[in-house]
Amino acid sequence: MPLQFAKYLKKFEVEVVVARISFQSEGVDRGKFSEDYVESSAVIYVDEEFAKKNGLKEGSIVKITANGRSVKLKLLYTDAAPENGAVIPNSIYASYLTDFENFKKFKATVELADGEVTKPDEIITIIKERG
Repeated sequence: MPLQFAKYLKKFEVEVVVARISFQSEGVDRGKFSEDYVESSAVIYVDEEFAKKNGLKEGSIVKITANGRSVKLKLLYTDAAPENGAVIPNSIYASYLTDFENFKKFKATVELADGEVTKPDEIITIIKERG
């Protein structure tokens, strides 16, 4: 059994900005369940210095929690992210995390996670089970 260090790392709060990401359209042409779409949508972008300050490395899987819902996304660096915040693409992940009153910007907690990114069908299953 591999060691799981993620549970020992801290959670921190960020303000998340939801944005259209141009390369998402390439993946959506192949379908929202395609590997390309998930690869371009199941991501959270942060400033490199902010990530390092919080003990995160590019390519890490992080758990994002907002409004009582969580998803796992891949962390990537970008200079376009707010200094102490994050950007996620406008996708099923953003829709699932937001309350729609604050769709373009919301507060969330971020923590290092084990495993893989959340797949769109996992989110759909959760939504169906809640009714």
